[in-house]
Amino acid sequence: MAKSPNQKLKLLYLYQILLQRTDEEHPITVPQLIGELDLRGIRAERKSVYDDLEALRLFGLDVQSRKGRSPGWFVGRREFELPELKLLVDVVQSSRFITRKKSDALIRKLEGLAGLVYVSGRVKAMNESIYYNVDKLHTALSARKSITFRYFDYDMHRNKVFRREGRRYAVSPYGLIWNSENYYLVAYDISNQEMRHYRVDKMAELSVSDQDRQGDGRAFDLAAYA
Repeated sequence: MAKSPNQKLKLLYLYQILLQRTDEEHPITVPQLIGELDLRGIRAERKSVYDDLEALRLFGLDVQSRKGRSPGWFVGRREFELPELKLLVDVVQSSRFITRKKSDALIRKLEGLAGLVYVSGRVKAMNESIYYNVDKLHTALSARKSITFRYFDYDMHRNKVFRREGRRYAVSPYGLIWNSENYYLVAYDISNQEMRHYRVDKMAELSVSDQDRQGDGRAFDLAAYA
C-alpha cells in the first residue's frame, strides 16, 4: 500500500484517538482505528496498526486489549484517573470566580484527557479578569513584590462601584485563600500598615510593581489567618 502524505503523523494520531476515545468501558477495534485514521487522511493496514499499538505500549502508554462480546483496545492507567478528572471538572464548574467562557475552555481541555462531557448550568462570574488576576498574584507572591489595583463592589444593577473614589490600592501579597467559592488575597496594606484581605474577583487593573514586599512575613501565619 502506498504511503499517504500524513503517514508520519499516524502514531501521533493513534495516541490521540486512544486517549480521547477509549477507556475500559469503551474499547475501539483495529478496523475502527483504521477508519479513524482514514478520516485523517492516513491509510493503514491491520499489521501496521498492531505494530504501532505495541510501540505505544513500549513507549509507556498503558494500551490494553480485551476480548469477548465487546472486544477492542483501550487506555487503562492514565496520568489522571476518571474520578480525579470528575473532581477537577466539578471544581471548575462550581467556581464562581471563573467565567462561563473560561470554564468551558478549561473543561474542554479536561475532556481531552478522558473523553468527558459535562455541561455547566451554574451561574458564572461576570469578571473574566479574575483568571488573569490569579496568575499575576502568583507572580507577585513568587517574586515577593507589591501590587496595585482598583477595588470595587457591585450595586443592585450589577454596575461596578469603585471604593476610595477609584484610587488605587497598594498592598504586599502574602497568600491566596479559597473560601466559600471565592478567592481572597491576604496582603499587607501599606497605607494602613496592617494585614487585610480582598476578594480577587473584585480587583480591577491589577499590576505587579517593582517595589519589594513590605511587612514582616516571618511573623505571619496564613493558615491561622484563614
